[in-house]
Amino acid sequence: MKETKLDKQKKNLVELGVMEESDTLIDFFQASYIERLIGKWGQWKKGWAYFTEKRLIVTTGLLEKNIVIPYENIRSLEKCSQSFMPIGIAITYEDKENGEIITDKISMMKRDKWMAFMEERCKTK
Repeated sequence: MKETKLDKQKKNLVELGVMEESDTLIDFFQASYIERLIGKWGQWKKGWAYFTEKRLIVTTGLLEKNIVIPYENIRSLEKCSQSFMPIGIAITYEDKENGEIITDKISMMKRDKWMAFMEERCKTK
């Protein structure tokens, strides 16, 4: 991906407050995520996934909180499906602000590549 596109996106993420200036943006692309409605129930929505050296960022809709998952907080990564498509990842991690354990589901192409990328950077293997 061209450096100018990565630089522009990094600047936007830093301004949004979800990425640190010292972090490095590796890649980004359109992905889907589960918008939680009640408990574990929700519906799939379109968003953008940004992989940096330190965290996964999924930008969501205007009324929703963006998903920011530092790799060091990840407890487990599991494969899941989006409807009948086997392209999802269930990411269980600890929210360090309140100590809560959260599971978010994100779907994307090249799931195995990005799961391996996150596994290399987190404490779970």
